[in-house]
Amino acid sequence: MLFSFLFVIGLGDHGAVDLYQLHLRKVALNRSSIELEKKNRALYRNIQRLKYDPEFVENIARNELGMVRKDEMVYQFRKKKQ
Repeated sequence: MLFSFLFVIGLGDHGAVDLYQLHLRKVALNRSSIELEKKNRALYRNIQRLKYDPEFVENIARNELGMVRKDEMVYQFRKKKQ
């Protein structure tokens, strides 16, 4: 009877094994939550900069979209074939 009682505690529903698996899942969810919070903060900072920082918007337009000002001239150089 003692053996069956220990078996139920260890391997039964809501036993020690389930408790350990839930603990591991909680740790993984906490890590995921921390990473999502970091990403949210970074996105919030980018949104604020896009709203209120014209130099940041210009930098994005130049580097990511390849835009230039009206008074600028663009030169394209071709590579020599070897």
